[in-house]
Amino acid sequence: MEYQSKYDFYMKFKPIYNKEGKFSDYILTYVSNSFAEAVGINPELILDKKFSEIVLDIDILGFKEFYFNITPKSKIKYELYIKDLERWYLINSFTNMSNYEGELIIYYIDISDIKQNQQFLFSTENKIYYLKDRDKLLYKDKLTGLYNKNFFEEELSRLDTKRQLPISLIMGDINGLKLINDAFGHNMGDRALKKAADIMIDSFRDEDIISRVGGDEFIILLPMTTEETALEIVERVKKKCENNPLEYIKINISFGVATKTSIDEDIDKIYKKAEDRMYFNKLKESKQAKLSMINFLKHRLEKITYETKSHYDRLKELTTMMAEELNLSETEKEELRLLCEFHDIGKIGVSKNILQKEGKLNSEEWENVKRHSEIGYYIAKEIKDASSINELILIHHERWDGLGYPGLLKNDEIPLVARIFAIADAYDVMVNDRPLQSKMTKSGALIEIKKHSGRQFDPTLA
Repeated sequence: MEYQSKYDFYMKFKPIYNKEGKFSDYILTYVSNSFAEAVGINPELILDKKFSEIVLDIDILGFKEFYFNITPKSKIKYELYIKDLERWYLINSFTNMSNYEGELIIYYIDISDIKQNQQFLFSTENKIYYLKDRDKLLYKDKLTGLYNKNFFEEELSRLDTKRQLPISLIMGDINGLKLINDAFGHNMGDRALKKAADIMIDSFRDEDIISRVGGDEFIILLPMTTEETALEIVERVKKKCENNPLEYIKINISFGVATKTSIDEDIDKIYKKAEDRMYFNKLKESKQAKLSMINFLKHRLEKITYETKSHYDRLKELTTMMAEELNLSETEKEELRLLCEFHDIGKIGVSKNILQKEGKLNSEEWENVKRHSEIGYYIAKEIKDASSINELILIHHERWDGLGYPGLLKNDEIPLVARIFAIADAYDVMVNDRPLQSKMTKSGALIEIKKHSGRQFDPTLA
């Protein structure tokens, strides 16, 4: 073979199979003459050793990645910068099918000079893969950068051997992703998935295989790991999620763990056990996770708006008095109480700069503010205690004359509870100090409400 660089070399490995005929490892049987000069390692130190043994002693050639990715008859191409050698290599591995032994051959082609002049990574099957596309060849999930389901399934099959026992599987599912997508948009949902992926990458070990296998589901394959160790890692992930929120959203993941300890156990049943345990934990944790998220949102909302707890308390007092005067039912009283507490929860999805802006909002900013009732509607749908008032949150800024927002209702089409709340909310805003707005006297506020009777407010109530 004619080489373009004196630093090119190749290696041959013979596959080893166990008594049951299953692949278990490779043995290094040959290295090219250029190996010693290119790598600086005496071939005698590694010849006739198992791949798994070489990985423990030497990793400057990227052997660890090979060890966890190579299977008989597989073909892999990718580029690698070897820091110790200060060179870029195009690595091409394939099985030699011309002989009955099925040798694994790995070529290392020095592309350092090419890398300085060309931007493409390499080509395969007449297709050029650029550097940004490398993940496609490594079975990566485009959004998170984790491995995808196809890669996980191949690895699960390959690593399901006696020497990898115990094998632990961890199934994870993000709680409240639908709430995040509905309330804050799919872009925020994607960011939540990326945040979860980053936390897991930071928490698991290099040899663990983290894959995204569904919209909000992840699975982690941990070879040679006890269930006790897997559970400890899960707790580490949960703590990091708790301490590292994504802006105003806390990431919460439910996990299920199962471990294969005997070669006689079916790995598919271990997978199912991890999945079942995850769903069981999700049933227990999902409600609490949503409540925790809502409390976190409410706490943050108080920091970035002028909607304080005292404002909510005053509203409850005002609406309770009005409810008693109007002989409302207990159901309506409870709806008023919840509306006082959650009416502006959707403002968490509005930019802090807009909420705290001094001066008049422009049309685009005002449109963003008006979205808070829609965002609040989606948040309330996911809260069991507040789901009964989700539509009231959506329409609590409707006006009697139909000029409110979102502009769905007018006059007595607006539920009585929302009409009562509108008057109480406006009154409380007027009689209490706010930035850029001096408070009015109580009598002045009542005059202002009567002034807008039949336009903003229900004329009978006003």
